[in-house]
Amino acid sequence: MKLKASNLLGQEQIDLLISRGLNLVWFPKELEVIYKDQYKNEAAYEFRYRAPIILCLYLYLSFGTYQVLPTELRTAWVAYYGWVGMIIVFAWLLAFIPSMNRWFDYYVCLGSTGAVALTFTLINVLEHGQNNVLFHAAMMYAVVIIYGFVGMRFYTAMFAGWSGGLIGIAISVWLNGSIDWTYLNRTYTSSSFLGMALAYAIDRQHRENYLQDCMIELNRLELMRQAQQLSILSQQDALTGLANRRYLDEVLENEWKRSIRHEVPITIMMIDIDFFKLYNDTLGHIQGDQCLRRIAILLGSISSRSGDIAARYGGEEFLLLFSMTDKDQALIQVQRLMQLMQLMQNIGIAHPRSNVSKYVTISVGVATTTPHLNDSLSEFISQADHALYVAKNNGRNQYHVATSENVISETL
Repeated sequence: MKLKASNLLGQEQIDLLISRGLNLVWFPKELEVIYKDQYKNEAAYEFRYRAPIILCLYLYLSFGTYQVLPTELRTAWVAYYGWVGMIIVFAWLLAFIPSMNRWFDYYVCLGSTGAVALTFTLINVLEHGQNNVLFHAAMMYAVVIIYGFVGMRFYTAMFAGWSGGLIGIAISVWLNGSIDWTYLNRTYTSSSFLGMALAYAIDRQHRENYLQDCMIELNRLELMRQAQQLSILSQQDALTGLANRRYLDEVLENEWKRSIRHEVPITIMMIDIDFFKLYNDTLGHIQGDQCLRRIAILLGSISSRSGDIAARYGGEEFLLLFSMTDKDQALIQVQRLMQLMQLMQNIGIAHPRSNVSKYVTISVGVATTTPHLNDSLSEFISQADHALYVAKNNGRNQYHVATSENVISETL
């Protein structure tokens, strides 16, 4: 029986249950509810295939008993014991109705209780001298089959077996049947304990298998989490948290091809922190790293749409990619970037050796195009890089937008 594993318990809890917590064949409350629901579905499914086998065993026992019965008892035997076969068939048909799966424990328990009670009653009411042992042997087979083969969990099977016997005793007394307590103790009682041991072992083994599957599921989820973490780390710059150069190249290539395929514009911005080497030399690398992180946060807030990306291009250089963004939209984006940078200056990343401001500033080169099949991505990046060079050459703390004719620039 294969059940879907749960990740409700942790590794230590599962280990504890496997080592010593299954002696009562019961899980903690929340897990028991999950296990019970899954078990009922799978047990009902398996009962579709077990019921015909049980029915064949029942017919075999019935026919063997029928052959050795006195003629005067055969009709009564068939008339009454035939109801056990009807119970098996009815439960079998219910197993094919998915909506009845949640009631599996109830209908097989009720059916098993009825089968034991009926068999018990027939033994005491129809016993006939030499056939006494044969009746009791038939009941032993029935009890063991109910405990070990129907598919009930331990406590359900135990309830069905013992309550069926008690009901059988009550009916036998009511019908003035002759109860042979010696045979009863040696057959029904012993077979019930044998069946209980079998049901206990099966239920415990199912639960151990389920917990082992839970461990496998936990390991699988942990491996998936680690794989996702590794994937993120392989795409992320360790210092800034932005995309790294390798991942940027991959995304750029994909977006470039998509722009060609759908004939849509694409924009990139090459960004450089002004006089960053002087900042590092003056304040130290720890402050330099902190500066890079703060700039990275700002750039990440700009590239928030799906398909946009902010990446560390190298050193103090960054690159922003905007998919499906034309020149007018690119101008809006770069102006927004510079405004946010101005706001950051007001908050203050002081730059003691900058030639253009008391605070850290950036220069930006912008390039926009609608690429065609023979266009080169590297040339497009070079346009943005050249625009950045012009921005820095013209005094820094400004952006320049490269066009096919000239470069549009604005200084803060």
